[in-house]
Amino acid sequence: MTAESVTAVEAITLGEEGSTLEDAVARVSGMLSDLGAVEDGYGESMLAREAVISTYLGNGIALPHCTYEDRGLIRRTALVLAQYPAGVPWGDEDDVAFLVFGLAAIGEEHLAVMSHLADVLDDEELCARLAVTTDAGYVREVLSSPGE
Repeated sequence: MTAESVTAVEAITLGEEGSTLEDAVARVSGMLSDLGAVEDGYGESMLAREAVISTYLGNGIALPHCTYEDRGLIRRTALVLAQYPAGVPWGDEDDVAFLVFGLAAIGEEHLAVMSHLADVLDDEELCARLAVTTDAGYVREVLSSPGE
């Protein structure tokens, strides 16, 4: 699999209204399931991962994924995004996620995804724009841009 295909966001949904971490995890795990990337139980594993350590990355971004022990639930690498313009409390009381990426990654492919997201989303102003835009094309364009 090429690095470009690994880092492509396959599904984007904007304007989500969920108000809890659990809602957001259910949404992105459902998106991954709809793509055929994961098996049943992946969402529960994402929540178990959150119980161990938060997947909040900063700048309003969370990247939930499964526990190491449940990686067998992954059929193929996939990345999805659900945008929450009102934000979702995530982990610590000050952490609020506006962009929730759902990740399923085979082997070490998660490293390419995380590196790409760090390059693209390290800009605080850009993250703020992505958090409220209603233009999925703009989101896809920004997220497909190579890092600087």
